[in-house]
Amino acid sequence: MDYFLYKRYCDIPAGEWNELLTDENFFLSPACVQILEAEHEDEIEPLYIVIKEQEKVLGIVYAQLFLINGNKLKEYINNGNEGFSIFNEIKVFLANRINVKVGFLGNVFLSNEESCILETSNNYNRYLPNVLDLIVEKTEAKFVLIPENYESSIPLLAGNCKEINVEPDMQLEIPSSWTSFDDYLEAISSKYKKRYRSVLKKSAVLDKRALSPSDLKRESVSMKRLFHNVFSKSKFNAAKFNTDVFYDLKLVKENVSVFGYYYEDKLIGFASEIAINGILYAHFVGIDYQYNNTFEIYNRMLYEQIRFAIDHKLSLIKFGRTASEFKSTIGATPHKGYGYIYHPCKTIIKAASPILSLLKPKDWTQRHPFKS
Repeated sequence: MDYFLYKRYCDIPAGEWNELLTDENFFLSPACVQILEAEHEDEIEPLYIVIKEQEKVLGIVYAQLFLINGNKLKEYINNGNEGFSIFNEIKVFLANRINVKVGFLGNVFLSNEESCILETSNNYNRYLPNVLDLIVEKTEAKFVLIPENYESSIPLLAGNCKEINVEPDMQLEIPSSWTSFDDYLEAISSKYKKRYRSVLKKSAVLDKRALSPSDLKRESVSMKRLFHNVFSKSKFNAAKFNTDVFYDLKLVKENVSVFGYYYEDKLIGFASEIAINGILYAHFVGIDYQYNNTFEIYNRMLYEQIRFAIDHKLSLIKFGRTASEFKSTIGATPHKGYGYIYHPCKTIIKAASPILSLLKPKDWTQRHPFKS
């Protein structure tokens, strides 16, 4: 078995990357990974791994390399504990001295999605240890983060792995019986119907527009600013997403939608949506918080995304890993909130475990808008 790692898509021998891909693997498609590579040169370093045996491609793995430092970590440490403590100050002191390259076995912008395509489906056990060692050997990665979809293979790594808590992926299943947004409204309790009506009233002055590629070009600077507002509020981000990706994606995928929210002809918010295989990916938004409380921009976006999914007969909305409690107010529920950190040296994992144990999201309350 041979493993080949490439740091640029153009270096992969012709045809090898897409030999096992189908139309369902858009996020691993040559078009998608090359767009991510081109638009994030300062944030991430892509890693393309091809697994072969006697010139036959048996699998491909997409991974990324990025920098983690104390500024990214300290807001994520002991989020559940408020107030001053010597112990907490020591942990922050240690976190401030962290400045390491870390690998991620997947796409940090879509962390719950499959990053490995194999000739024999789901046979990770055969390849995972060698893939991880290759990343550590061939790159500057000190550790490799492994998402939860590799869970079945984790026992193979024994003491080389440490489980960590992360924000859950918030999702909303769309029942097939919902044929219009009115069905969603009928399913929620009177308290949340009242909440929806309030949002609708406050946001009535907003003009929602589907943005074309030319619109995205024209609004590029504004969208970067609006996304930065949201990004800067997040407790932890591995890398900053470049909103110019939307323009590139719309040129290659018709199911990519970006909606702008305008007030007096000024863009004060946007929401992006990608519909693939019956799933609506609704991860990236931008908001001008100066107007958010007055016009309930973010709330309006969430309701509109539910309406979009129902109208297009989609079965699931994936809202991503931020604002968990807020998203639960419209019916989203958490799905898995953990991952793993790998290092080939068990002693290093053991030594790092005390700090790794501190990485956890803030406690939050799950809301239940649907009728019992």
